Amino acid sequence: MHLFCEALWVPKAGNTEAEFEDAFWPRPRLSGERENRFSVAVADGATESSFSGVWAKQLVRAYCHGNIDFANIGASLPALQKKWTGIVGRKQLSWYAEEKVQQGAFSSILGLSLEDGDESGKSGSWRAVAVGDTCLVHVRGDELLMSFPVSTSAEFNNSPLLVGSTSNSNSELDHHIRRVHGCWEFGDSFYLMTDALATWFFREFEEGRHPWRTLTDLDSDQRLLFRPWIEELRERKTLKNDDVTLYRIDIS
Repeated sequence: MHLFCEALWVPKAGNTEAEFEDAFWPRPRLSGERENRFSVAVADGATESSFSGVWAKQLVRAYCHGNIDFANIGASLPALQKKWTGIVGRKQLSWYAEEKVQQGAFSSILGLSLEDGDESGKSGSWRAVAVGDTCLVHVRGDELLMSFPVSTSAEFNNSPLLVGSTSNSNSELDHHIRRVHGCWEFGDSFYLMTDALATWFFREFEEGRHPWRTLTDLDSDQRLLFRPWIEELRERKTLKNDDVTLYRIDIS
């Protein structure tokens, strides 16, 4: 399969890029490279917890490097949690910040893996796993084939279950891991979105529009650049003020 992949992202209004708490991996864009297998992950660190961006980065890299086994999540997380504790422990923190660190960081995680079906590169399989409300949509032609793990705007809320960076924060996690799989064909597109953008997407779809057309044109059409577009949606109150990540994949 030949892949065109690109991540577009914007921090919350009023925040710097250093305060961005979403994460995605891999970072370099692909422009038609041939891949037999390809994995990508997007995560959304919870603003309410400390150093959630650090935790989100660890989760997406671990997924793409095969270091998280969602069939046995309890065995996969301790090494990542120890690393997170080590990173945070090197920082000079106030007593208040220290207390927040003890509570841990939390993040969603959405991972997608694609695989060639044969030497032609014209079809193959895909599988995805998710905890939380970062979303995947699969588009073929001008049709939305599926969405995962959320499929309507009404399903979003302010308290999705997330993956925690402390050993005592994931007792219910096994029951909230979602999985799905399917087949891709030449010309298909996948969009991975954190919750603010995904909420906009489903509202547009529910009102009879085709939001994937807009996502396809972003930054490829100089009249519709990602950052100004996000800022305009925020000003119109059609997008909540949150970190935003869009990861696009075209199989061409």
